[in-house]
Amino acid sequence: MANTAKRPGTIAFVDEDASVGTSTETLISRLPGTQARLHQLDQWLLTRADVRSTHRERVRAALLELDRFNVTVATLAQAGYHGKKMASLLSDFQNHFPSVTRDESIVNGPHWTRARLGFDLLSEAEIADLVSAGADHALLTIAKWRSPDLDPASARVIKGLTRDGFDLHGHFDDHPQVTSATQIYHFTDPDQEVSWTLAEILARLHTGAFRMQDLVIYLPNSRHYHRALRHYSRAYRLPLILHQQRQASQTTLGRHLLELLDLLQVGHVVGSAHRSRLLANLIADQAPPDTWDRLLEWLLELLDKMMADPNASAQINSMDQTLRAELFAQLQPSLPTTASVDTLSQFLDAVRDRLGAMTLAEKAGTEGITVANTGQPIGQHRIVFVLGGVDRHLPPELSNNPLLPLAIRDRVDGLPTTAELVQWQRAQAIGMFHAATEELIITAPQRIENERTLASLLLEELGLQPTSAPPPYGVLPMERVAFDTTHPEIKVRRDHALAIERSRIRNVESSDFSGKVGPLAFGQLSATQLEDLGQCPFRWFVKHRLRVRAPDDETNEPDPRTLGQLVHTLLETLVTTPEPVPRQVLEELLEQHAPVTLTKYTPNWLPIRAEIAKQLETLVANPEFSLGALGTQVELALNGYWHEIPVQGRIDRLDHVGPNDYAIIDYKFSKSVPTGIQDAEGRLKVDVQLSVYTQLVEGQGKHVVGAKYCLVKRGTFVKAPGITKGEEPAKEAAARLLTRLENGDFAVAPDIDRKACTYCDFAQTCRIASRNAG
Repeated sequence: MANTAKRPGTIAFVDEDASVGTSTETLISRLPGTQARLHQLDQWLLTRADVRSTHRERVRAALLELDRFNVTVATLAQAGYHGKKMASLLSDFQNHFPSVTRDESIVNGPHWTRARLGFDLLSEAEIADLVSAGADHALLTIAKWRSPDLDPASARVIKGLTRDGFDLHGHFDDHPQVTSATQIYHFTDPDQEVSWTLAEILARLHTGAFRMQDLVIYLPNSRHYHRALRHYSRAYRLPLILHQQRQASQTTLGRHLLELLDLLQVGHVVGSAHRSRLLANLIADQAPPDTWDRLLEWLLELLDKMMADPNASAQINSMDQTLRAELFAQLQPSLPTTASVDTLSQFLDAVRDRLGAMTLAEKAGTEGITVANTGQPIGQHRIVFVLGGVDRHLPPELSNNPLLPLAIRDRVDGLPTTAELVQWQRAQAIGMFHAATEELIITAPQRIENERTLASLLLEELGLQPTSAPPPYGVLPMERVAFDTTHPEIKVRRDHALAIERSRIRNVESSDFSGKVGPLAFGQLSATQLEDLGQCPFRWFVKHRLRVRAPDDETNEPDPRTLGQLVHTLLETLVTTPEPVPRQVLEELLEQHAPVTLTKYTPNWLPIRAEIAKQLETLVANPEFSLGALGTQVELALNGYWHEIPVQGRIDRLDHVGPNDYAIIDYKFSKSVPTGIQDAEGRLKVDVQLSVYTQLVEGQGKHVVGAKYCLVKRGTFVKAPGITKGEEPAKEAAARLLTRLENGDFAVAPDIDRKACTYCDFAQTCRIASRNAG
């Protein structure tokens, strides 16, 4: 409710560079009532054991929006299945924590005198809070281009503030146009796009005409862009600053600290057996101190040890460094003493509460190139780089929270409509363009991964057309810049960046890391190695020759390799059992043979065990699972040759079906057969694994009459696609692989459809998205 005793304020429509004061979203976030509500929501989520850690952020975002816009439980319950599900959660949350009295939260809150309109869509209650928190003659500035017809955030605030007595001064632009010099460049893919952008920035910085603070990069929230940005920023040694203000518990370091608190309090990381194992081993020798005054120091020591371990900690950015620096200072004064708590658990609860209440922002004056998400304008800069200028990225797609999908949003009274959100996303994208005072540079990829992209309709609507193509890489004109080489650090950075890009641009044929290494000696290869070599030679080179270890994925599910090994072990037992085995017995066998990482550290082990037992029961009932008439061998290790290539292999099952006739069965804990290796046309159509096993068995003087894959999850047996014994494609494929091995030619050469690149762990290493992929 507005404070009618105050003198009315003013809304002024001004040029972009005349917008002054704190943003409206920052003012709202600082209100004690807002902070208290966020803290209550985080406290409630900790009490819900049914909300998995992987879903917690989605639940938090959905409930926060519903609570902000005062959506009633009754209204939500009428919006279908998703509405009923969220209504139950919202009701439970509001029963635990009734709404904060907003008038009380504003009495002690800050009073603003100058503010600028941010881009958040504010609820009616938040707009009322904004009015109540305003001082006499408060001034809110709005950029002229943000007319209510164009920007729903502007429409909401103007409607609410004028209703409470604010006056309007000035006028909006009828047809807002981008006034800065604009260039639009097209590139092959995000990898090339990011590389050029950072090289161009580096060149401009070296001229001395710009500082890092003059530049900003807007980047799509996409793993392709973030991965390329991390790689090239390190290669060029360009420091980056991620512009964001986040709750401390939502930073990488904050999440690690919460995991540590989970482990110390309940014995495992909630929802993640993988993280439980890692952290338990890491801190096994770190006993808690005897005195209370060292508890926080001890906790931070554990955190530092965790951060130093690359397997236990994800990549740390400057936001996490900020958290680490502020954590001790903010926690120490507010933590309990021996007079207020009696146990370690109570102390850790206090740490958790304080962490949930902390909000962090980048430190002012930090040196680096500012990077922000596309569609989130962060103020004016001399040069603005907008990457990913294509459909679905500019403006970005609406975030479709599966707990509160767009399909039901329009059925819930009080929430912003889908149409309003689309218009809001568009206005934010235009806001990025107006943030450039001198030059706006927009780049667009022709494809992202394997998909072709479409031009952004927003650019066409604004009359922005592609300009002439940029130089192949921005580092080329940079070479003509007169560098100040008197400073050693500048010279080192220059030489490092130039060496990388010269090698890349000039397509160096031979280097220690290009894959073209010349003739080399090689030993016996496994079927898996042949599959890697036949799908993409460079992947085999990096994985098996350079022995580069792919990063482990953080997941709440057990490692598929562990489950596969368990299933293989059990099938060895079942294949010698003549009678059908009941599902209950299968579950007992799984429990008996499963490693402790599954039985003890996997929270959802029981349903996983039941599902595997059901799959095995179906498989064993299949007539094709029956033993060979004359016997069966399992885990048979063999050595030999596959079309002149020395190979080795371990056959899961070899059935003796006739006097000298044998059938091969290879177990796969999956629903599909391997994709195979490249044929003469470069497509993955030649099966290699069963072909290798056939050659190895026949090398022992035996006759193979059949070879099949056993797909455990489907309970079926499938012949290898596109290959039969002695078929020419396998011989031709083997000849091509042998030539590569003998010549040491392992350059990047994925299949023509690039199926091998879809889930490749080394795509960034080979830069498949740019030079090496055409």
